[in-house]
Amino acid sequence: MSVSPVMWLGLAAVLLLLVIIRAAKNPLAFIGGLLRNLVIGGFGLVAVDYVGKAYGFHVPLNFATAGVASVLGLPGVAALAVAQRWIL
Repeated sequence: MSVSPVMWLGLAAVLLLLVIIRAAKNPLAFIGGLLRNLVIGGFGLVAVDYVGKAYGFHVPLNFATAGVASVLGLPGVAALAVAQRWIL
């Protein structure tokens, strides 16, 4: 079964709307949460890259991985490490 592009666009629109509503309710808390995730995710990404080199895998440091790490924080870093190790 294939998922149509219209369904993906609808899901993206709903998620974007939820983010906008959350940011509008308390913008300082939203920005603070993003900054917190940026710092924690950045340190986590560097730590995974540093430790991963000893075990033979490397998570590239680029805009895409930095974006995932900054938005999702440590769970995003873990997802990147798993994807790099077992999927790619």
